[in-house]
Amino acid sequence: MSARAWLLAAVVLALLLPAASDAATRRMAVPEIGSPSPVAVLAASGRIHIEAKPRRNEGLLAFAERLCGSSRHASAVSRANGGVRGLRRGVRYKVPFELLPARHQQAVIRALLPRDQATAEGWRHRVASASRGARSESLWSIAEWFTGSGENHRTLRQANGLTSNVIRPGQVILIPRGMLSEPYAGMLPAAATRQVVAAADSGAGSSIGDGPFVRYGSDGQGDYASYRLKAGEALYSSVVMRFTGRLLATDVNELVDQIRERNAIRDVRDLPVGYEVKIPLDLLSARYLPPDHPQRREWEAQRSASEQIENELLALDLDGVTVVLDAGHGGRDTGAPVGGLWESVYVYDIMLRAKRLLESRTAATVVPTTREGATFRIQDADVLPHSRGHAVLTNPPYRIDNAAVATNFRWYLSNSVYRQRRQAGAEPGQVIFISIHADSLHPSLKGAMVYIPGLVGITNNYGKSGSVYNARREVRAEPRVSFTRTERTTSKGLSRDLAEHLLGSFRRADLSVHHNNPIRDRIWRGRRVYVPAQLRFNRIPAKVLLEVCNLSNDQDRRLIKTRAYRQRVAEAIVDGILSYYGVPGTRVERSVTAGS
Repeated sequence: MSARAWLLAAVVLALLLPAASDAATRRMAVPEIGSPSPVAVLAASGRIHIEAKPRRNEGLLAFAERLCGSSRHASAVSRANGGVRGLRRGVRYKVPFELLPARHQQAVIRALLPRDQATAEGWRHRVASASRGARSESLWSIAEWFTGSGENHRTLRQANGLTSNVIRPGQVILIPRGMLSEPYAGMLPAAATRQVVAAADSGAGSSIGDGPFVRYGSDGQGDYASYRLKAGEALYSSVVMRFTGRLLATDVNELVDQIRERNAIRDVRDLPVGYEVKIPLDLLSARYLPPDHPQRREWEAQRSASEQIENELLALDLDGVTVVLDAGHGGRDTGAPVGGLWESVYVYDIMLRAKRLLESRTAATVVPTTREGATFRIQDADVLPHSRGHAVLTNPPYRIDNAAVATNFRWYLSNSVYRQRRQAGAEPGQVIFISIHADSLHPSLKGAMVYIPGLVGITNNYGKSGSVYNARREVRAEPRVSFTRTERTTSKGLSRDLAEHLLGSFRRADLSVHHNNPIRDRIWRGRRVYVPAQLRFNRIPAKVLLEVCNLSNDQDRRLIKTRAYRQRVAEAIVDGILSYYGVPGTRVERSVTAGS
């Protein structure tokens, strides 16, 4: 929403309220924005803001990023609250309306105007009764509020078939979609928008608000979303990786070619600023589909449900907490072998370092899923030798020969640990699972990202059989697993909370974090989407797969080949766990890195 549109809205809201009366302030909870629910405030002055409480151990930067969409607004949030530097739990802090992203602005509007309706024809506003001391609404004020200019009141009068400018409380006034300013225009049903824009290829046109796209449309090649390139943006990063969720170099390059052909682009490296790119609708991630699309609705319902859930268990020294640490791949499964570097060897080293820190600096119980040889020994070296000696620590151990079998044993082992801890009296939240990996994505990407369990491909009553499985105690104890939708939703919420704390710790440690949606609930490989088995069938509620860096990126690959960087990553992992359980964000003291 532009500053001008916001100021105009504020002026009109002032007409709806008493000139100076705290009693006239309207306050409504906005659970859509997240937990704890902020309160939308329509002040007597006519200005809108929200008041929100910080989450446990949430600093100003994280608070601004969660509510405003970017930590760069932290200074503005501080100024709005008298220059506050630190946030106190339980205290509500003001966030001005203009700092909110479009989706939060729209949630605020819905909360403050619950009787209004966004329809295919436009916005239907129910005229409010005037409070004592306040001026009544008029066609002029409504036009100014919703269209940005009171001069449009004559058009409103005609659109509503009125013979005069007189309106009464309870009357419904239609503001046609073509007249609406933001954020109201962006709140209209997308189906109608597409109908308008389908004709737009013949001359008409319509924007869809503060979202990323200029329009949703349809032409002879099918449905599409239209995005206008900004300065410095490239087709592969700003379109394909951002809007389709694909990150693998082969997938990205394939979709770039497909979109290039769709738009008759001759040279993807020579696109002018403002070039309008049509993206086939069937390539978009669910979050970017039109608001009325079934997949978008399902995604939003899942997000809304899971975002209400966060860890409420405090464990200041991690006393009673069990951390299951998993190093990805191992043995004959080397993981991503980029530039002669084996992923399995380096993530195992990070796991060992995190294990050492947890055991020496906290009271946590650490359960590693794999081991190389007979001991957990950290090698005091930068470049690590290749090794195929890893085994999954089931009973008996499984020397990793088959990658799929080893992955299944990881969740069987994790489920066994969780079951034993629960039988011993532990709370569900006292056990967490972190699987450490290093990805191999498009080389332009760098930094950490986290995968969490989503609701993709829910499979109930899943299990494995055969001699290799039946020989393990963990499989025999519980050969099959199943989950309810409520359990999946709870797990997604707790896992997202853990992921946010881990990435927050990475940022505090000045470790790079993937810039676009660094927390994801699914992995794309070509046209296939899936959730890793070690998350999908894992009973531990809070579980994440942490990609510490991108091995295809030259800078990331150079860093991971240094013990200093791997130690910093291990420290960030431990700091993230401490933060998740309520320990303030003080950096873990560096420990000795070598030993048996």
